[in-house]
Amino acid sequence: MKVELMGCPEDLIQKCATCEYCIFEDILSPEQRKNKTLDSDMPEKHVSRMAIEQLCGRYYDKVCAMKYAAMRAGCDDRTAMQMGVVKTFVWDLGKARKCRIDFNQALINWTRPQHLGRGFEESYAKRYEEIWNLGLRKFYHENKLCNKQIFTADHIYEMVMAKPQTYERTLAVLGTLIQEHRERDAI
Repeated sequence: MKVELMGCPEDLIQKCATCEYCIFEDILSPEQRKNKTLDSDMPEKHVSRMAIEQLCGRYYDKVCAMKYAAMRAGCDDRTAMQMGVVKTFVWDLGKARKCRIDFNQALINWTRPQHLGRGFEESYAKRYEEIWNLGLRKFYHENKLCNKQIFTADHIYEMVMAKPQTYERTLAVLGTLIQEHRERDAI
């Protein structure tokens, strides 16, 4: 006989009791949220602790089984951070439409090509990719050249959602910052 807690199988990792909402309940599959996941080794490609904390957005310094499961999900920072940005989009879209929007509805709107004011169709997801790439910087870690994202999920969201003129100026500034980074040989 399987015991269920609050409608969920007992071996399924739940959000912390103090959290009203947990982004990881939306991004992780039931299989990834099983308690046995916590016994697994960390995959080579995994979400960094810094990205996990940004996505959580509430109790940055608290221990949470859901965070540990997310680190073992085999997702990279780019994908996980985008899901965190969509979490903010859920709230904004709900306010704009004056109704509750679930994560999957927001994700559909996020990825759908539409007119965002620059004279052609584009998706918020495409804008996210553009900003993400402009925020990557090279650094050495254990004698290995790696990428590091200099923006937080909140920074990226603000830039993606900017009005067309602001977005264009942002792209220009970010291009200049990359060039200056290279000129300083900042690696």
